[in-house]
Amino acid sequence: MMNRITKLSGLSLVLTLVMVGTAFAGGTPSGTTVNNAASVDFVVGGLPQATINSNVATFLVDNRVDVTVATLDAANILVVPGMLARVLSYSVTNNGNTIQDYTLTPVADAGDDFDAANVNVFVDSNANGIYEPALDNTIFIDELGIDATMNVFIVSDIPLTALNAQLANYDLLAQTSAGAAPGIPGGAYAADHVADVDDPAVVQLVFADGAGNADAARDGGHSSRSTYEIATANLTVTKTHVVTNDPINGLTRPKNIPGATVDYTTNLNNTGSSNADNVAIVDPVPANTSFVVGSHTVAPAGTVEYSDDGGATWAYVPVDSGDTTDPTVTHMRISYAAIAAATGALSTFKVIIQ
Repeated sequence: MMNRITKLSGLSLVLTLVMVGTAFAGGTPSGTTVNNAASVDFVVGGLPQATINSNVATFLVDNRVDVTVATLDAANILVVPGMLARVLSYSVTNNGNTIQDYTLTPVADAGDDFDAANVNVFVDSNANGIYEPALDNTIFIDELGIDATMNVFIVSDIPLTALNAQLANYDLLAQTSAGAAPGIPGGAYAADHVADVDDPAVVQLVFADGAGNADAARDGGHSSRSTYEIATANLTVTKTHVVTNDPINGLTRPKNIPGATVDYTTNLNNTGSSNADNVAIVDPVPANTSFVVGSHTVAPAGTVEYSDDGGATWAYVPVDSGDTTDPTVTHMRISYAAIAAATGALSTFKVIIQ
């Protein structure tokens, strides 16, 4: 027994693992062949014997599907009602170990304040981070490499009906699909092989993505949200009047009788978050009254114009007809270059009841 042990003491075991490839953050590329074989060297009676080689154990690296969508907008994108082609920006990163295609879908938030119109998704063709309609017209990500990132834009029109401070939230959903020939969108992966028995000869799918804002974990996709925010003027205008004098009672509890003077006040307020530019208030002279010449007051300063033809032209200059009024004035227009956010304007004029 001792002699047998001595004879076999020269046996050694060598294991060889063969892997060839480039290092990626996403791991070894799928489809890579990994081989493993053992060799045995030993000595009998002091003489080295022929090496014994095992079979080669082989498997293919499986497809780890992992994508991340991130919003590139540092804050809400401020828009004005009526704007066209407003842009939300995102990045899509392939964290997996396979070149992939991605289908891109804008997902509207059902609980926000308004929906944009003409909503489209486009890929940033030259990776400059700027939406360029003439260049950026691809609607899916084609052959995105391992560890690579592509910028994507949601481009929409803003409805005129949207109000100041309202929000429209949009998630970009990137769904992984098999890389096909360049320029051709691949077919979507319906599910992974998590429930299947490992087959070392087949590249199987493993979804490894996290939960996005509008999708679940391990569903082959990912999503992230960006937001349009309405930042516009919000004008309110209020008209009041008071009778200040009449020919019977004078200044003491005057009434609205012929010959009475009525003061009108127009109060304009901008409660929005943006300036209102090129503001024009048009006031008709009420029927059965005459405009008191020189009675207009405007604060802050604005341009006052008059019309004697129902507002068709604005070059008329009021003339006192002898009773302080000009009955030919039909309309007045007050123009302001701008009414700043959280400010207002006040104008007044007088008429005499005929």
